[in-house]
Amino acid sequence: MKKTLCLSVGMGLSLSMASGLLAQAAAPPGPPKVLQIYREEVKPGKGPAHEKWETGWPKAYGKAKWPTNYLAIVSMTGPSEAWFLSAYDSFAAWGKNQADMDKSTLKAEDERLTQGDGEFLSNARSIVAAYREDLSSKTMVNIPTMRYFRIVTYRVRPGHDSDFNDAAKIIKATYEKTGMDVSWSVYQIASGMPGPTYLVFLPMKSLDEVDSFVAHSKANQDAMGEENMKKMGKLASDGYLSVESNLFAFNPKISYPSKEWIAADPFWAPAPAVAAKKESAKAAPKP
Repeated sequence: MKKTLCLSVGMGLSLSMASGLLAQAAAPPGPPKVLQIYREEVKPGKGPAHEKWETGWPKAYGKAKWPTNYLAIVSMTGPSEAWFLSAYDSFAAWGKNQADMDKSTLKAEDERLTQGDGEFLSNARSIVAAYREDLSSKTMVNIPTMRYFRIVTYRVRPGHDSDFNDAAKIIKATYEKTGMDVSWSVYQIASGMPGPTYLVFLPMKSLDEVDSFVAHSKANQDAMGEENMKKMGKLASDGYLSVESNLFAFNPKISYPSKEWIAADPFWAPAPAVAAKKESAKAAPKP
């Protein structure tokens, strides 16, 4: 049951997801304690068809008034992928969502959609991760007003978690020192990927923010100091197996946003063409 699982992501630690994925517009809470990710690898040339098929889930979930929402993001760099993200207060809450789906009348439609989705995919993976508040930024943003994530995946050598933690704390202290208003969230993979693995999320309103980050990189290096720069290099060489950074765009067509998200930004509202089509069909006289 694919979507049930997903409902139920340079110089180190610069990137992130700053506020809860299900943040309300008025006062964004802290990031979710548990993040569930369903990660799909889309076959070459199947992107448009895959997107069309994926719209079946929001329609089915909306019709059933399913209480758990999710955000869909699609890759702009790296492999052709679609990620489906949802937030939980705990692993127990995630488990309850799974149990509720198993008893729901929605289960049959979920299974039908999952079977058809296989035509467009070369692989898929379910991941669950825990929030690391001690390594994350304190700056909060309203995720509904964002449009992109930059996600960095750190594969750490077994037994070298402390190297990653130390590097993260150096970056965090550097940004606090410079006063640079950067927001990030760190998640440690609990299950679904080889470990130790960390995902660092950065939400962005526009890609201009990438330019801004590059422009400030020299100031950050100066604030870090030569000693910490050398330490960062050693921590990376000793502790990391790989580091991969990719850009993702939010896709409202295949997301299942909450009413609060739609109220916060019309970007999440149903497409006008769809709404107009429904209105036209409703007003049409019977033959």
